[in-house]
Amino acid sequence: MQIAQCQFKVKLSFDDEIDDMKKGILFTIIVYLSIIMFLPHLSFARKLYYAEEFYLYVLNLYYTNPNLERNIRFMQWALEAPFDNPVRSLAKIQTEEDFKRYKLIFKLHVNLLIIDSYLQLGRRFDKEHVYFFNLWYAKHLKESFTIAKYYYEISLNYWEEVLKYAEALRSMPGRIDIDQWEDELEQILSGELNYRTIVEEHLAKLETKREKVEAYLEEKGTPRY
Repeated sequence: MQIAQCQFKVKLSFDDEIDDMKKGILFTIIVYLSIIMFLPHLSFARKLYYAEEFYLYVLNLYYTNPNLERNIRFMQWALEAPFDNPVRSLAKIQTEEDFKRYKLIFKLHVNLLIIDSYLQLGRRFDKEHVYFFNLWYAKHLKESFTIAKYYYEISLNYWEEVLKYAEALRSMPGRIDIDQWEDELEQILSGELNYRTIVEEHLAKLETKREKVEAYLEEKGTPRY
């Protein structure tokens, strides 16, 4: 009997140690989580302010849907933000004319990035082909095509901005040392790059697919699945 009581006490003591250990682990986890949640408030890092900072931030993002939407938002902020001191520009600036050209071509390039992001979003809600078995999801396709159309059409607003900056740069002498941006300008002025044509092609194909889906829904109704 005494042996049994002793074993029982040992078991109780062991269970207490386990409980204490669990409590200790739980307490440690809570402390770490609290620190992680609190750290952002302890950060003394300056918020993004200059146009170049918003632009550089976007370059590090992956191209998922949420990040594409965030890219667009940051690029829109870049268009509204002031430029940093020419010493910290993304291109080599030596004269006031260089800086003026730099700011215009920066905004042209950023508008192109916004267009590209909107087109990527549009394509994610579009389909290259609508086969007969896709029509099983006709209702969802109709909704998806509506979203795609919205993204395609809104990108045209930024193309108008691109043309405005390209026209301002047409008669401006000089060249900054970012070849990609200067090449984009040359392609736009020569007509080699025309996003209106590209977007209108997307919209025309989308309309054909949308009509096919609409005809199916009118004939068959919404399938149940």
